[in-house]
Amino acid sequence: MTKKTNKTADSRKSLLTGASVIAAAAAAFAGTPAMAQDSADEEEAIVVTGTRLQRQDFEAISPVTTVGAEQLELTATLTTESLLNELPQIVPGNTRTSNNAGGEDFATVDLRGLGPNRTLVLVNGQRVPASSTTGVVDLNTIPASLISRIEVVTGGASAVYGSDAISGVINFILKDDYEGAETTLTYGAEMETGNAAQFEWNALLGGNFADGRGNLTVYGAYFNRNKVSQAEYDWSRVSGAIGYTGPGQYNVYDTSAEWNADNPVNVLSGGSGTPAWGWITNNPANPFSGLAAALPGQFAAANTDCNPGTAGVAVNGGDLSFNDAGQLTPRFVAAGCRVPDRAAGSSRYNFAPDNYIITPAERANISINGHYDITDDLRLNIMANFADSRTEVQLAPTPATGLRVTLTPAMRTLIQTNAPDLWTALQTRPTGGPTVGPYQPFTIDRRMNEVGTRNGLFENESYYFLASLQGSLGENWDWELAGSYGQSNFLGRGLNSVNATALSQGLAGCQALGAGPDGILNTQDDTGTALGGVALPGCVPLDIFGPGTLTPAMQSFLRVNTFSQTIVEESRVTGFVRGDLFELPAGPVASVFGFEYRDTYGSFSVDNEQRTGNIFGFNATQDQRGQIDVYELYTELAIPLVADQPFAHYLGIEAGYRRSNYSSVGDVDTYKIGAEWAPTEWLRFRAMFNESTRAPSVFELFQNGDQGFPAYVDRCNDVNSDGTPDNAAVTAAECLAQSPAWASGFNQNNTQVQAFAFGQPDLAPETAESTTYGFVFQPDWFPVGDFRATVDYYHIEIQDIIAAFTAQFYIDACLLNTPADAAACARITRDPVTAQITSVATGRGNQGVFDTKGIDFQFEWSVPVGPGQLTINELYTLIDSLDFNGTEFAGTSAGAIGTSTPEYKSVLSVTYNVGDWTLFGRWSYTPETTSATFTGPPLPSTSPAASYVDASVRWNVTDNFTLTGVVDNLFDETPPQTADGVFGGQGNTDPQMYRVLGRSFSVSARFRF
Repeated sequence: MTKKTNKTADSRKSLLTGASVIAAAAAAFAGTPAMAQDSADEEEAIVVTGTRLQRQDFEAISPVTTVGAEQLELTATLTTESLLNELPQIVPGNTRTSNNAGGEDFATVDLRGLGPNRTLVLVNGQRVPASSTTGVVDLNTIPASLISRIEVVTGGASAVYGSDAISGVINFILKDDYEGAETTLTYGAEMETGNAAQFEWNALLGGNFADGRGNLTVYGAYFNRNKVSQAEYDWSRVSGAIGYTGPGQYNVYDTSAEWNADNPVNVLSGGSGTPAWGWITNNPANPFSGLAAALPGQFAAANTDCNPGTAGVAVNGGDLSFNDAGQLTPRFVAAGCRVPDRAAGSSRYNFAPDNYIITPAERANISINGHYDITDDLRLNIMANFADSRTEVQLAPTPATGLRVTLTPAMRTLIQTNAPDLWTALQTRPTGGPTVGPYQPFTIDRRMNEVGTRNGLFENESYYFLASLQGSLGENWDWELAGSYGQSNFLGRGLNSVNATALSQGLAGCQALGAGPDGILNTQDDTGTALGGVALPGCVPLDIFGPGTLTPAMQSFLRVNTFSQTIVEESRVTGFVRGDLFELPAGPVASVFGFEYRDTYGSFSVDNEQRTGNIFGFNATQDQRGQIDVYELYTELAIPLVADQPFAHYLGIEAGYRRSNYSSVGDVDTYKIGAEWAPTEWLRFRAMFNESTRAPSVFELFQNGDQGFPAYVDRCNDVNSDGTPDNAAVTAAECLAQSPAWASGFNQNNTQVQAFAFGQPDLAPETAESTTYGFVFQPDWFPVGDFRATVDYYHIEIQDIIAAFTAQFYIDACLLNTPADAAACARITRDPVTAQITSVATGRGNQGVFDTKGIDFQFEWSVPVGPGQLTINELYTLIDSLDFNGTEFAGTSAGAIGTSTPEYKSVLSVTYNVGDWTLFGRWSYTPETTSATFTGPPLPSTSPAASYVDASVRWNVTDNFTLTGVVDNLFDETPPQTADGVFGGQGNTDPQMYRVLGRSFSVSARFRF
């Protein structure tokens, strides 16, 4: 295929990837700004991410940060998100530390902290199918060792790429057009412990055929990472408590002795209140009494504060628990017992050892890239990728709370035999009424440790195929027509959940309670009859009274494993023509005219146990499926206004427009307008405005009634019993209109209401306005070496955020609005007899504003030093504001996924090349953050700064053999325990800010054939 520059076939690969070709061959180091080609390449038209325009000597108007293959190699990057999260523009999403993160069950990327669903992920400039019905891509499906470079574009790009490109675009450009063969082996682990060992083997094979008219490149890789438990480290092995000792002093305690020494104000008790040995609620209306006399061994002199220095006290009632020997004791949860220090006597449960701090992972990838020049003016390109990615999370066993134990004859016998001291305590309850007495039911909380830890096994099988034709139309025009199909099949298996019905039946002894001769239930002469046909197979009375009491038969009766499947399919047809419309005195007017069609289908399916909500501790989840298609037309123009004039080496504008027609939201228009002015060759000012959009996802449109139990207030409450609702804005007539059964004295029975969450088919798209402006400084007269720098301001404002409406929203819309919102009232179901709200059907709407702004600074200086070349590169991002609905989050962290937004972040890289050796060092620094959760008064909690140094060395032993050694966290920094880490993080720390592994190494060997 002849290009307009008439270069040799070797240079033609600049168009092979279609929408994205490197802007600077030298941009190999972290965060290198996309700069113009040197003089040897200046005549060739190039394309960078953020536009489909091609021009000579192109400088991107939208800020582009490039991470090259050398940076990937020198940091031993084996998972894509691990390198991306080092970039200052990225707020870490799901990573290898995301054991109980919520949201997606795979690795994600979040540009500017605006959400993974607002960051568009491309491969070779093309969309790839999402991995969930929320529209987010699993980064594990992109093989890190096949990446040639990564280009990160700040600001909206919907005019170029369509929906989702609100915060920006991350484009992974893969290696292709390869000749030869090579294989690489990499192994790494934490130095001191050998933890988190990971291994990858990959191979790359390619060659030309048909006298150089074609090339086929094949890649394969296998990756494996070992799991690490939180029990491995002192700072994470106990799920700590938070105590307050003074302004801003929110301390983490992981031993009872530390707590008792400081005697802080309790902020958050450690661990869980639901232990593996259980605890029994004291009912004030039917209390335990006289326990110090009835059970003197454990109650006459109890150590209630887990402090051996204080005298024991007599305990006669209150909540009960068990010791490790299975004996009944008081429940010890005060003072030092707030820390789950079992050795000190605490009744709280330490769940840390059950959880991973590093999740295991396994991945296999196969990729094929090829092209064939059918004629000199027509090229066929193909790309096929397959990835099988597996991950696992592990949580503590099911904490079953509020369990009702019915004292049927079978349960009485079990307790008398297996837990006689509990039976003794039950007999201390008072007698003399229908709701009191020793045979009344009681409530227990108990963690089902014998059933096993709750493990989630996730497998994502994804494949993607693209074929395109590229051709030229004369001297100044070319075209491309492409079609692609991809599918992501995401399977989830949950192990060792607990069947809610089995718990209920087993704690009634598999019997139905009947009244005895006295005709009164819950008395000594009660009878028990078999459950008959309603009994689950294998029903067995359950012994949950103390640690380790569930027999294998009981475990099998309770255990249930679950299954889910998400399938996302996307078909695309796209094409464009590109070239120079006409010549102006300052140069040609470059243009692109194109179209795109996408059809996206998504489905989510679960098993019957999840659909019916029969998994203890989990609400019901429903199947969902839906399909969205979109037809799009777009254009881009670059108009040179002045060139080669005094104080105007170049002045031009760039514009783009896209009209999209969605089957879900109808017509959507996006556009961009930008300008650049270069008063000299070495200084260029640039500015870009984008109107971007995000169309609602399959999940947001088609969610199908997932169950929840949110808190609520019924505005029809009449606590005063005066026939008028307590809320002055509500009338009795409105409540009667809701339910004729409403009457004076009405009051809601529960603080939570059943809610069913549905998608909203009439959602509008989110819209965003993004502005970037700055300058590029690249002097050819720099006195020492080569220097280049960029400074860019960004401002992104997102309107019409798609978010869920609460049950309370619909209750208030129905009862507080005048007139009442009939649609909201229709979502509320009340019992026809009692007028109680039985359910609310919730939906979504366009609500809220996200606003962020800041400054990106990048520079690179390369200078000869001694026999080699020294290169220094700095990436720095200042977050001036990150505001959601009027709440400022810049400079804060909450420990959870996507909440770490420090005021700034700096990454400094230094590279020294000398002969066959390359030395590399990187310093990452994040300043102190304040808590978004523990805000005081008078002072908030703070998390300390994070500072890490990494180093590596590469040695080209021969032309065909290269060794690379990497040391991460060179100074062996230990992650700090923080209040936010306890509340929202993992293992008492915030893994979004701090590295959980100490000094670690990796060794890589590459062989070429």
